Amino acid sequence: MIVFVLLGALAMATMVNAPAIFLGYGLAYLVTLLAAWMFKPKKAFIAVLIATLLATPIMTISKAVFLEVALLNAIVRPPVAYVASVVRWRKGLLESTFTLTALETLVALMIALLYYGDDGIHTSLTIFGIFLAPFAYTIYRSIEREDKPGIVAGSLASLVFFFSIFIFPAVIPLIVAVVFVSILLLSPRFSRIVAVMLAAALILSAMGSTAFRENIEVSMYPFIPQNWGKDRWIQDNSSCGITSNVFANTHTPERLRIVERCVVVTGRVERPPFIAGDGDYCFDLIPESDRYLGVGNYILRKGALHVEIVPSDQSVVLGQIEGVCPGDRLKVVGVWVVDTDHGMWTEIHPAVKVEILSTKSEKRWPDCVLGRQFED
Repeated sequence: MIVFVLLGALAMATMVNAPAIFLGYGLAYLVTLLAAWMFKPKKAFIAVLIATLLATPIMTISKAVFLEVALLNAIVRPPVAYVASVVRWRKGLLESTFTLTALETLVALMIALLYYGDDGIHTSLTIFGIFLAPFAYTIYRSIEREDKPGIVAGSLASLVFFFSIFIFPAVIPLIVAVVFVSILLLSPRFSRIVAVMLAAALILSAMGSTAFRENIEVSMYPFIPQNWGKDRWIQDNSSCGITSNVFANTHTPERLRIVERCVVVTGRVERPPFIAGDGDYCFDLIPESDRYLGVGNYILRKGALHVEIVPSDQSVVLGQIEGVCPGDRLKVVGVWVVDTDHGMWTEIHPAVKVEILSTKSEKRWPDCVLGRQFED
């Protein structure tokens, strides 16, 4: 149980403010499900409680999540594990899996709607945590058989799956994970071969897939030493303006995880800009390179990269161009981040420079959008 709690705490610390598409809360779900399967209800409760408590300082000191999210995780997840464990020992593994998925989704949705209002609807994506159940099953059965190679193979398969679609879609590693977990499920006796092959596939995936490497870097954010100090948000690239805190004028920076501190992206605006509740000037850019887009961008933002200009920068960034209009082809410079509080989509936030490369509008914003109809 001690080993489970320690490893579980590390896995829990990869949690984010909002669930990732196709992962739910990811490894937190995996830990909770394994606890429910492996331990009787009281021990499952204790194991998950200690794991969440150990994970809490890792997440909060590094500012990887909001403090309230980390605390709610420690409060809510142990009772959910308890109920799932009760169902597991009375009904079975499958029933326990559905119970955990339903409870996690319901609780997350209720908390989010009460706290955020309509903006919390994205937490319904917690239901996709169930996609990790086959990976949990391979680990659990291997533990039962005391099959160490099987445990390694199942754990690696779950990590490959997690790192393949955490934010950026990494198709080849994803296929590797699904194929190998299928082999483990159908042919457990080949677990030693699978463990070796999967380890090799993991290394090759990490070396060959930019998206895979970026998923690892962003999900491992709480474990990077730099993120535990005041230099976590430093900007050292003069193209984006050197500063000790790139989010100094950004609302609730704990929702944003930096992928790259300074990028230049070109693309076209198709929909009207808008002013967010915190005063940020926002618009969506269809980038000419899809490397800047995560799974959330494709599904929730229609393949667009979100851009936000904070109020303190608007006079400088927008002053000369008089705002952005649909049809503009732009070059945007700024910090490339993941918004973990909404759809786990990527953004340029804050944007520090916007240049119009070409335009189809004779008027500038807001006149360019008045009286015109746009696709919703």
